[in-house]
Amino acid sequence: MNHTASSAAGYSLSLKAAGTLAAKTSVSPDHMLSFTVSAFSADPAGTVRFIAQEKGTETLLYFDTEQSSSHQFTINLSLLEAQAEYKQKKDYRFFLEQTTKEKSQLFALIEEFSADSPEYGHHIFAEDIWFPEEDGTCSPEYIGALYTDKNHELCAVLCSRNALAESTLPCSLRSLNMRGGILTLKFDLDPGIYSYEKTVFSFRNKLAEDAALYDFATAKVTKKGALLRITATLDLRGIEWKSLYWDVRILLALPGKSPACQIPITMSTKCRMFHKFLYNGSFPGEEGFFLYPYYTGKQTLAFVYRQKGKYDGMDIVLKEFLAVFIYRLTRPYWKKRHICLVCEKFSEMAQDNGYYFFKHCMDEDEETYLGKQIYYIITKDSPDRGKLEPYQDHLLDFMTIRHMCYLLAADLIVSSDSRYHTYAMQSRHSIFNRYIKKIPFVFLQHGVIALKQVDFFYGKGKRGGCDLFVVSTEAEKKIIVENFNYPPEEVINTGLPRWDVLHDKSKNQREILIMPTWRNWLDSVPDEDFEQSDYFRNYMELLNSRRFAEILEKYDLQVNFYLHAKFQDYVENFRAGESRIHLISFGEVAVNEMLMRCRMLITDYSSVSWDVLYQDKPILFYQFDLDKYEEAQGSYLDMRTELFGDRAEHCEELLDMLEEQIQNDFRMKPRYEEMRRMYFKNTNHTHSRQICECIKNLL
Repeated sequence: MNHTASSAAGYSLSLKAAGTLAAKTSVSPDHMLSFTVSAFSADPAGTVRFIAQEKGTETLLYFDTEQSSSHQFTINLSLLEAQAEYKQKKDYRFFLEQTTKEKSQLFALIEEFSADSPEYGHHIFAEDIWFPEEDGTCSPEYIGALYTDKNHELCAVLCSRNALAESTLPCSLRSLNMRGGILTLKFDLDPGIYSYEKTVFSFRNKLAEDAALYDFATAKVTKKGALLRITATLDLRGIEWKSLYWDVRILLALPGKSPACQIPITMSTKCRMFHKFLYNGSFPGEEGFFLYPYYTGKQTLAFVYRQKGKYDGMDIVLKEFLAVFIYRLTRPYWKKRHICLVCEKFSEMAQDNGYYFFKHCMDEDEETYLGKQIYYIITKDSPDRGKLEPYQDHLLDFMTIRHMCYLLAADLIVSSDSRYHTYAMQSRHSIFNRYIKKIPFVFLQHGVIALKQVDFFYGKGKRGGCDLFVVSTEAEKKIIVENFNYPPEEVINTGLPRWDVLHDKSKNQREILIMPTWRNWLDSVPDEDFEQSDYFRNYMELLNSRRFAEILEKYDLQVNFYLHAKFQDYVENFRAGESRIHLISFGEVAVNEMLMRCRMLITDYSSVSWDVLYQDKPILFYQFDLDKYEEAQGSYLDMRTELFGDRAEHCEELLDMLEEQIQNDFRMKPRYEEMRRMYFKNTNHTHSRQICECIKNLL
């Protein structure tokens, strides 16, 4: 019977194969794959079976084999089709195994193509495999296809039709301009057996309700051999803009499928360099927003709509080239220094794990222990600049030529956010991303990962991936190993550096901290859109609730309301009629200080809840938009059953829980106390030192 199995670690059938066999193949409509292996004759006393091994893994698929002659065989590909997974591309290699009493022989199979072999070396054997919608515009169809690799070995791939078309149908940008508010694209497309339908412009959304799709007008199509040269135009003045990212896709169709698939437009090296350094065209939006083209990590065309920043000018290119020239001229000097760079979010802060790790290293002379010169990156106008005054000789002013040279020379980055926060990561013309991604990186984290799914960015091999991943509990380490694909030795359970100084200072204080996290679907949106969101309306309801004001008055309490750093631009949009409620702006009060002074925390999905739990203080979770959050962000915990505090979905429900907690003198409920003891085995305030030891021993 068809089945799967896993072999021993590191086992590859290719290493065991005695040789190769050429096979002619054909696939019937009912998913039966027939092999004719003319150079092979089956032993009547033995057994023959076909095996497929997934590339890069140890998974084996064993197929029931029907034999019609000594060299003709048939297997059912339904077993292979059943392995399809959403957002996963799976490659398999085929083998033939013959077993007799005397021995067992294994052969890799080579495809012997005939004159009627399908286009581009692919033969689709399975279609119409459907998964839930990927976004609000279309559902991805998954397919199975046979092909031969560069060694001519017979293989099969399971992936979306879009992914297969993208890898086999050339589509490259020839020119782009945005004059007069009209976006004009000219590109070359080889459609193969497909027909060109249209070009579309779509918002890269997290929520189906935010889906936006606009059609280009096809202005001209000319045929140049197998290629179609297509000119498409789009009036940018008629678009309802959303921030941040917009994609261009080419829709293609097959008979009976409309459209069959969509592919991006690729950009050649010459094209990418032109748009990076020479093309400065953009489309101006409202409130200082503008639209400009860029190329993705896959070197395909996309657009971003955001506010113009101070690092978006061409002057940044001149500074970068000067820094690269200076560094290369004096490279031997820099290599001797073994520079380690530390920073926090956007290099604007000194109040999170990056700062406390840096402070520990300076105060305890960890430079000598690690054999590195350690520097902290921060903007000149940061409100936290004064805290770093004792370490003035170890500061780098953000986006200066000196900072750029040190970044080029660095052999380690340590940060509470991704490595790209060491630089102006959204700078339009910057070339530094290519240098930054090569530097070894220790990810201190912004908090404990559990309430927010971020493996798509911080996973192993992803853009935000790292070399050492700091965690705080064994449960969190399990999440990282199982979901982020890091080996256990690269995940270090040390706790967070800011916990070194985390002590309960709430005695004789009457403060409650409200600290909601951000929402990825509201990132960089205009003020008007933000004020129309559920997020804004629900927190405004709470802040201006008459009952909330009465509770604060009755129990003599003060409230600090602090927005996530990504939402600090919106802090002035909030208003509170009660004088006991204080709207805290970024830099006004250190977050760590508020966490230590508060008697309890009200949050939604923020990881600071773990800092409060660490101090044995109660938490209330206000989750009015849980369904939307799970759709757009997701969690590694079941929010309804596994939280370490009571949760509310409505304002009045939250206030009931708050009053109950106050009347209980802010003591944690027994079941949450038990959860705290289970999570935290190490509360000895030596977290930074443990991280240094791991860096020394593992990097």
